[in-house]
Amino acid sequence: MAITQAKKLELIMKHAKHFTTKSEATPVLQGVHYSADGSVVCTDRHSLLRIGGVHNFTEEFTSHAKTGAVIDGVFPDTSRIIPQELPTQVTLINTGFLSGIKDAIARVKVALETAKLSGDKTYVARLDSAASGVKLTVNSAEANVSYSAMITADQFGPYADITFNAEYLLSALNVFKDAGSQRVIIGITGAMSPIVLRDEENEIDAIVLPYRVAKDAA
Repeated sequence: MAITQAKKLELIMKHAKHFTTKSEATPVLQGVHYSADGSVVCTDRHSLLRIGGVHNFTEEFTSHAKTGAVIDGVFPDTSRIIPQELPTQVTLINTGFLSGIKDAIARVKVALETAKLSGDKTYVARLDSAASGVKLTVNSAEANVSYSAMITADQFGPYADITFNAEYLLSALNVFKDAGSQRVIIGITGAMSPIVLRDEENEIDAIVLPYRVAKDAA
């Protein structure tokens, strides 16, 4: 079921803090950008949240995620970094018997806590789409910690794997949980291309940038 404009605005107000920067070096990225097309977008350069159909303003502006104050400056054009074609798709589906999104969140939470044990604040994890299913993995030889779990999901397209920050993926998944999304596509376009999480019905896109690491490092 499609959510209302008010619900979309509520999502932005709640989750923008996870997709905006605290850095004074780029004040405009501390804010939520209201585009002329009715969408809102916020990004900290590592992750991004965009929701369509949120407002009816005809002129674009950027407001601080916490204070609401208007921020001067040109917000970057983020449209070019959101892939539209997703060759590899891992789809989380909610049914009457199973919540694929909550299932994924539970596993990513454990992956994040495991990654934290390594002491490396990049919290590296890997998602593998393979014939055996979709697997989430965390490995740290230095800290002697590891975790792996299968995620309940449908698969489409060529098998692929991607390495990323588990904290960013968890923040993205929580947006869709709060939206009540029934179907979320995790799209992989390449090892170094943005990971796209998409609820097509509600025009919600969350982007997580990947990491380039050795295969045995995640």
